[in-house]
Amino acid sequence: MATIGLELVDVALIAVREGARTAASPGVALMDPAGLLVGEPAAANLRLRPLLAVDRFWTDLAADSMVQTAGLVASHADLAHAHLAQLWGAIAEAGDRVALAVPGTLRLPQVGLALGIANHLAIPVAGIVDSAVAACAGLRARATVLHLDVQLHQAVLTTLQGGEVLRRTRVEVASRAGLKSMFGAWAQLIGEAMVRRTRFDPLHQAASEQQLYERLPGWLDRLATEESIDVSIETAANAFAVTLHREQFPLAADAWYAQLVELVQAGHRAGTAATLALSARTAALPGLRDRLASQDGLELVTLADIAPAAAAAERVDELGPDEPPSLVIALPRRQPVATGGAAGTQRERKSNPTHLVLESRAHRIDEQPLVLGLGEVGAAEAGGRRIALAGRPAGVSRRHCSILRRGDSVIVCDHSRYGSFVNDERVNGEAVLSAGDRLRLGTPGVVLELVTVA
Repeated sequence: MATIGLELVDVALIAVREGARTAASPGVALMDPAGLLVGEPAAANLRLRPLLAVDRFWTDLAADSMVQTAGLVASHADLAHAHLAQLWGAIAEAGDRVALAVPGTLRLPQVGLALGIANHLAIPVAGIVDSAVAACAGLRARATVLHLDVQLHQAVLTTLQGGEVLRRTRVEVASRAGLKSMFGAWAQLIGEAMVRRTRFDPLHQAASEQQLYERLPGWLDRLATEESIDVSIETAANAFAVTLHREQFPLAADAWYAQLVELVQAGHRAGTAATLALSARTAALPGLRDRLASQDGLELVTLADIAPAAAAAERVDELGPDEPPSLVIALPRRQPVATGGAAGTQRERKSNPTHLVLESRAHRIDEQPLVLGLGEVGAAEAGGRRIALAGRPAGVSRRHCSILRRGDSVIVCDHSRYGSFVNDERVNGEAVLSAGDRLRLGTPGVVLELVTVA
């Protein structure tokens, strides 16, 4: 007999037994007339039969949210029931019980519905706890902890506070900044690069599109340690490959990354000490951690992918004797509150950039000013060079800003009405740039990356 920790989230149901992950079942259902598919079998056919796919049944869990496709009708509760039944049947042994970890976006009626589904399946629920509380109560962290999780359809920032007891105090959502949107942008990035390089479009055929999406998480993992990756797609007749660089992926996802930064900034008062705990799926997004690390006062911690489920199982005896179980939103800390005053509030000094990247093209930075703004391509500037931005983007001035090397530093000088922003912080006259910084001209404006070329 064991207590299985189970995280209920729309990306996947993550199950943990005795501290080790036993399953991660994708939150996808395929309403096939020949039989309902859920989890891995559904995900394996998602791009092959997209009109039959449903992936919001955990996000919008309800008994009256109906889905109709291919002549079949089901509620989100029906699909969640089938998904949980399949997972439990695959991992549970006689006498096992479950401790559930649920996101802060799951409302109390939805929590009750999830418990009702488990009860109908004869799954003993020993306790239920907020995922962020479970994952962070064992950390050595500051008195204020921000937990950021990017789910399939949305991003969730949970604010936790307390000395001896860590308690959930606030939940904020970026409703459009989900993995599904970002993966779509990266698939498009890869597809366009492959068309330019090989004339083959992997998104044109269902089989190659399925292959691309299945391989995408592995490619993203490699970007954590590699500057560039070779991506390949095989067909029955040929194989196609293209090289992509790390900086291309944050640029493709910039609109969503900006929402995530704004979400954190809304929950954190600049300059105050707090711990920002990133779920494993959030920390895996290329370049996002570096953008978040630039926020003053935040120390960053990356959680294990099993953290919520493992903590729920480990601390099941602290989840209360209630029957039926009540949602727990506070747990005693396992580690003392981290001290150190302003430690972590100073921006880490990084290497100087050598180039500015715009639309995959690198522009050298030197002692002569590099002027950015509207105007004719190649137009001369007094004592310098110009990068003219095509399309007259909103919020960009004709002579917007200039970048140059001055002594041991690289400086951006703002000349605009609409503002220049380094890592989403407005430049007041001048600012020092580091490799890895993002420079945004205006609002919504244009985003450029600062890089070091060896």
